Amino acid sequence: MDLKPLPRPEHPDPYTVLDRRFIYDSPWIRVREDRFRHRKGAEGRYAVCGFLRTACGVLALDEEDQVVLVGQWRYPLESYSWEIPEGGGDSSESPFEAMRRELAEETGLSAQIWEPLCFFHPSNSSTDEETFLFLATGLAPVEGHRAEDDEELMLHREPFHDCLRRVLSGEITDGLTVMALLALQTRRSGVQSELHASLAERFFQRPQDHPSAGRARWEALGAP
Repeated sequence: MDLKPLPRPEHPDPYTVLDRRFIYDSPWIRVREDRFRHRKGAEGRYAVCGFLRTACGVLALDEEDQVVLVGQWRYPLESYSWEIPEGGGDSSESPFEAMRRELAEETGLSAQIWEPLCFFHPSNSSTDEETFLFLATGLAPVEGHRAEDDEELMLHREPFHDCLRRVLSGEITDGLTVMALLALQTRRSGVQSELHASLAERFFQRPQDHPSAGRARWEALGAP
């Protein structure tokens, strides 16, 4: 049975943008500061972070229902993290193309079967970043695999159920990994729903050909 959309106000946007100012730009992120007026009268400033690359991840499962995990040092947290293979795609490659490349580069694996698993906004209070998560099975080694020169990665395979336990214990904390594991567990528990067709298509579309609302908004603003 199809779900009805959740309710929303008749006029949901309470903000009038008075001014926008770019304050930072790099090959990965850009930051702007908006000056706004709320319809209740308050005025203020809002910093918004935009990501130039598309966030993607893949939950790769082998024939024994083990999850392929990548271990690496995460600079912002100054701690070690075990995660699913992840990466950022540029505007000329689809999330699928980006993750097929990242899976090979990070793990030396390819997958026969790819399917969209989950779409979400990881931090919608400060950024318009979108995340595309895949489920991949039918794993096989890739010939000539070589790690990037600036990466020190460990590889490990962990039973799916044990990964869930590590999420609940706080040992696995990476947002993409947590969402992918819980999305698959939800599916396995019997909850069934499908991504809207127009959203599912974006897993295989290049952003430059089908820009998201957030990406199009930055371009319309003349972002560097």
